[in-house]
Amino acid sequence: MTGRQQLCRLVAVKPETRDWSVMGGVVEKPVRVPAPAPVPTPTVVVERALAAHPGVLDAVVAPVGAGVGVLVVLDEMSTALEVREDLRASLVAAGLETEPAVLPVARIPAPPLGTFEELAAGAAVSGGAEVSRYEAPADGPEADLAGRLAGFLGLPRVGALDDFVELGGDSLVAVAFLHAVQEAYDAPLGVVELFTAGTVRGIARLLAARPLAAPRVA
Repeated sequence: MTGRQQLCRLVAVKPETRDWSVMGGVVEKPVRVPAPAPVPTPTVVVERALAAHPGVLDAVVAPVGAGVGVLVVLDEMSTALEVREDLRASLVAAGLETEPAVLPVARIPAPPLGTFEELAAGAAVSGGAEVSRYEAPADGPEADLAGRLAGFLGLPRVGALDDFVELGGDSLVAVAFLHAVQEAYDAPLGVVELFTAGTVRGIARLLAARPLAAPRVA
């Protein structure tokens, strides 16, 4: 019996085999190549991360150019910066390089929401909370200070405009960080100055105002 005859007999018994083939006189079952899993969109990844975040009481994703903007209602223990970095970690884990922007609000406005930028502008005009966005430190002192601070806080990165307290910094971290800065730049800074400056950019500007402040060459 030829392979073709075998296939015809098989199809007669099992119609589901009609797409089988004959190769070299042998009946072969076709190899099924699974379709590639769909790549999740940034919006889907962010919505899942928001739903899993214990500090997010309510949230909505709003369009913002090529990125992702989020309005969040937070509990008293959470910050927009913390949520922003949690969302970024989820995006990176999904293979996406989108930077999220987070706007904390007292309540989610009723639709239509408009664009994220419109909502952020409205919040700024009304004196509401500021949008938490990541801004990479500039080369030089900003990048150096950001790297040092990230090390003391155990964080993968620190942005130029990220607030020291919202990053989880306290007086103990402040003392250790400022000691390292003094050793590196030969320029003393006080704890009050650190908390007042608040950000890496603010600290860099304080150092820039002191002529003797310059990184030591090992």
